[in-house]
Amino acid sequence: MIRRVAVTGGTHGNELTGVYLVKKWQQNPELVQRESFETLTLHTNPEAIKACRRYIDRDLNRSFATADLENPPNHYEAKRACELNALLGPKGAEQTAVDFILDLHSTTANMGLSLVVSSDSPLTWEAVRYLCAKVPELKVYRWRGDEEDAFVDSIAPNGFAIEVGPVPQGVLRSDLFMKTEALVYHLLDFFERRNSGEAVPETAQKVTVYDHVGLIDYPRDANGDLDGMVHEARQDQDFTLIKQGDPLFRKLDGTVIRYEGEEPLYTLFINEAAYYEKGFAMTLARKITL
Repeated sequence: MIRRVAVTGGTHGNELTGVYLVKKWQQNPELVQRESFETLTLHTNPEAIKACRRYIDRDLNRSFATADLENPPNHYEAKRACELNALLGPKGAEQTAVDFILDLHSTTANMGLSLVVSSDSPLTWEAVRYLCAKVPELKVYRWRGDEEDAFVDSIAPNGFAIEVGPVPQGVLRSDLFMKTEALVYHLLDFFERRNSGEAVPETAQKVTVYDHVGLIDYPRDANGDLDGMVHEARQDQDFTLIKQGDPLFRKLDGTVIRYEGEEPLYTLFINEAAYYEKGFAMTLARKITL
């Protein structure tokens, strides 16, 4: 049984889709309440929301590694991560305060309506299968980093993030706002039906997943400064294939840098504004069927 679900927004304070959806639901809680479980709606990073900045000191969505929660650094997001862990977790416990966390994000990349999934829990993938059946345009990106999952949704045993784009930072975009809202209602309805023991026949038996392979950084000079940009033929081509020899970057002097990978892969989060500081221009993924 699902007892409690958390829907969170504002983890990045300038991603307004989640900020204002949570505000709407706090003003109209009946929209997200279901009979068999409680839905908690929460602004995760209120100070960043006030400042309309991604974060104050450090990216909150990278602040939930176990080591950081046990020995938090001395800054605002570390303190906030510990507060959220106490409220929603604790992470890794046999019994957590919430069973599922849905974290709402937007991206400047042309990702459309997509999920970012880092959990391998069966319930998480049941929910993914249901949403893919209900919303055929939905894309699924499975993140597999080299380090421990430190995202907000890692506090609970089940969960994922919704990413919608392209949306400029600090901007509300109506069509993607409404698509995100509808997807959340589908998820809550799934939990309600599951809790009641109702059969859910409209569940995809196979799901197309873009499985994380790696990251590509921008061209840089000897000082680490940008020396190029995403090639115009690759810009906005999220979830499309890139093959050896395809244009990848255009350097400032006009020189074209081409993709040299032997394996054709798919490009995601292309030219995401928030990732300039993180040192990558896009992610690479392999398209698989689960």
